[in-house]
Amino acid sequence: MKQRAFTLIELLVVIAIIAILAAILFPVFAQARDKARHTACLSNTRQMGMAVYMYVMDYEDSLPSVAMMWQGVGTPPSWIELIQPYSKSRLLNRCPSDHGPGWQETPARMTSYGFNAYLDPFHPPYGNHMAPRPFNLAGVVAPAQCIFSAELGDRNTKTNAVIKADHFMPMYWGTPARVTDMMMNDRTWDSAKQEPTTLAIRRHNNGSNYVFIDGHAKWHAFAQTWQQTPGSPPSRDWYDPMKEPTL
Repeated sequence: MKQRAFTLIELLVVIAIIAILAAILFPVFAQARDKARHTACLSNTRQMGMAVYMYVMDYEDSLPSVAMMWQGVGTPPSWIELIQPYSKSRLLNRCPSDHGPGWQETPARMTSYGFNAYLDPFHPPYGNHMAPRPFNLAGVVAPAQCIFSAELGDRNTKTNAVIKADHFMPMYWGTPARVTDMMMNDRTWDSAKQEPTTLAIRRHNNGSNYVFIDGHAKWHAFAQTWQQTPGSPPSRDWYDPMKEPTL
């Protein structure tokens, strides 16, 4: 019997169809993978939020500190270490989408998630490194609109320095900033782009996962959390614990 084979034209048509299907499906698979990482990250942040809440309940409503060197004062323990007895797993410290260079360095990056330094006993305007006093949960005006944790970037977008800190400092953001310190204002805020230099504000679908003082975690675009017309106070500020809530 005579066997029929594919012609060259038929093979080319099949290859073209496969290529078209691959072009359609590969972005879908990539989006599904990114969505899975986003969901895993959101789960991490929720569990860390619960761990911080349990810590606060055990320490008379006092929030933890961040690790930062201060002149004349010993480096305080990191909030990441302080909540470890409650979070149990160190796997929670890293977002699945965080592939920054800090994890390969020595000492390695501690966490993908930064603590809001407004709530730290050492940072201005509410803290004092010479007379630190833990920030009390009762002092937060709107817990459901006050962020205590946000995703850290891989590198500072202005200096290109690898980020290994366990916190971020929103009191230095803006024009004008809540706290004036020319060096810190320049390092932490990009006035041309009107955005912070140390946060991963576009890690997940042009947004990021945030944890709030009341314990809930949610994805937001950065503009939903902080807005300012240069020369005026912020019209929206979900970082300052003394700020009145906004709609």
